[in-house]
Amino acid sequence: MRYTFVSLGRLESLGVRLGGAGLGNILFPWARAILYAKRNNLQRIQTTWRTLKIGTFLRCERDKRMYFDLFTGKDGISGIKKFLLLNFSNKVKIFSGMDGLFAPFKNEHAFIKSELFKIINPSHINKVSGFNKKSIGIHIRMGDFEVPQDEQILRDGNWNYRLPIKWYVAIIEQIRLISNLPICIFSDASDQELEDILTISNCRRAYFGSAISDVIALSRCKVLVSSASTFSMWASFLGQMPTIWFPGQLRQKLIIDHNIFEGEIDYTDKLPATIIKTIANA
Repeated sequence: MRYTFVSLGRLESLGVRLGGAGLGNILFPWARAILYAKRNNLQRIQTTWRTLKIGTFLRCERDKRMYFDLFTGKDGISGIKKFLLLNFSNKVKIFSGMDGLFAPFKNEHAFIKSELFKIINPSHINKVSGFNKKSIGIHIRMGDFEVPQDEQILRDGNWNYRLPIKWYVAIIEQIRLISNLPICIFSDASDQELEDILTISNCRRAYFGSAISDVIALSRCKVLVSSASTFSMWASFLGQMPTIWFPGQLRQKLIIDHNIFEGEIDYTDKLPATIIKTIANA
């Protein structure tokens, strides 16, 4: 093998793919591919980030997740050579899917983060430059996630379900008892769906114009209260900050420093001392 390529959808050799998963999911094969290329001294073929989707329009989602300008495109071989290699060469190692999630590259955090920031369109990084890092980040994913019939589905570790709003409220209320730090709500939900949270003092919505800008902002918060999504996982991995998960939803340990809390907290559980210290000292 002489090359690596990240397969994210269909008809990728033409420069725009059809379909494919969201940002959090597609970063997994990308990370495995660039690490493999590094370790084996292989050339990388440009990832086809740009995609055409219908579902996001049908669901009237704010972020259509087509990724036309999130990345510079300067991450490997492109153009005619890319087309020829993907269609007529047997020297390309293809990476796809989410096998192992972060396990294959968890200990290469610095390299993965550095390479990701190299290919992000600078305008999306600049949008976050004024973000107050002394904030609590709350990620609430709804969109195409299902509403579980009961919480046991979540507690059993099933993925792609919405978390109860009342759980977020319980965690926020605990944080409110010890700090007045701004609480930033990153969500694809409507204001009406978030009403119980947005009426809490010092809670406000945050949106920086794109999925990649939002994940960068979330990764810079003092504490992250996560959703049941890989988007939250990437924010936690990139930021290496204390992260709170709903019971049953911590799929993998992502924090390298074992002194930093990452774990599941239930409605009536007390905040760990390390998180209290982090918030109090912010």
